[in-house]
Amino acid sequence: MCMIHGGKLRAAADRYGIDEAEWLDLSTGIAPWSWPLPPLPAAVWSRLPEAGDGLIAAAADYYGCPADRLAALPGSQFAIRELPRLFAPATVAVPAVGYTEHAAAWHAAGHRLRCYADLDALESMLANIDRAVVLDPNNPSGERAVSGRLGRFAAALGPGRLVVDAAFADCAGGLSFDPFANDAIVLRSVGKYFGLAGMRLGFAFGHKPVIEALHGAVEPWGVAHPARWIGARALADRDWQIGQNARIRDGEAWLRARLADVFPGHGIAGAGLFVTVFFPAEGAAAAAHEALARRGVLTRLGDNGRWLRFGLPLKSQRERLSQALTDMGTHALPIKDSN
Repeated sequence: MCMIHGGKLRAAADRYGIDEAEWLDLSTGIAPWSWPLPPLPAAVWSRLPEAGDGLIAAAADYYGCPADRLAALPGSQFAIRELPRLFAPATVAVPAVGYTEHAAAWHAAGHRLRCYADLDALESMLANIDRAVVLDPNNPSGERAVSGRLGRFAAALGPGRLVVDAAFADCAGGLSFDPFANDAIVLRSVGKYFGLAGMRLGFAFGHKPVIEALHGAVEPWGVAHPARWIGARALADRDWQIGQNARIRDGEAWLRARLADVFPGHGIAGAGLFVTVFFPAEGAAAAAHEALARRGVLTRLGDNGRWLRFGLPLKSQRERLSQALTDMGTHALPIKDSN
């Protein structure tokens, strides 16, 4: 299965003949404002990481969960790959539109997949599946579960059978349910919200047997010492987080408004760190993606060719994006609807 990911800037530079330094890369959902890195002590580089370094305590406080139900990971992608291997083959529901690494990992581990269009569709199939994966909020559709709904899904499926990828929940109001009340499994990402994707740090918490299995798969030293040291401090920096929330709200509001002007009548959704435009006409999303790329703006084209996702630009980059969108013009988009 071939997955499409954002962030492939080098490949775009080669394809379009534009130097990497000249691109406006909006192809990922990573915050353009990074937590400010202080100088790292030499020991962080020269010594192996150890438990009790403050990372788990900081994460437990930040996520509001018991420390013994929490595992630090080298990115949430680690859990996405490892989780399906922990269970015997079963019928697993995955989103039809969403982060496709989930479906690929469950399929590779021998599970039978059933795809659902939205949470209403998932609810209707709960009696006929063994496990389910939910993105809350969904990337790229922005769909969020109403308060408590995922708790009902977890209760219907049973302990440890609902996996919730909440990679974008930091800037979308946090979790929409209590994962411990019904023993769900939750995945969180540090890199996206804190703008530190290259650090490769994430967490899983919830159903204790699964969390312990993931912890065992990571140890020893699966999370690098610099990532642990930085993560502990970033998670505890409440003042910076208040500012980050304000930056994200302002950035998303500006981007939504600008895209609504450029693509009137299109579906537009977001979840803080990204805004997605859905195109009714076949080929229109690809045409817009191509037109922007030729102007040095990289976006994320949907796997099904029907949507285009934009990460948040810095304020200093807004004029460039706005001009590229204006220059692109609606004449570049096919107007014939495939229906």
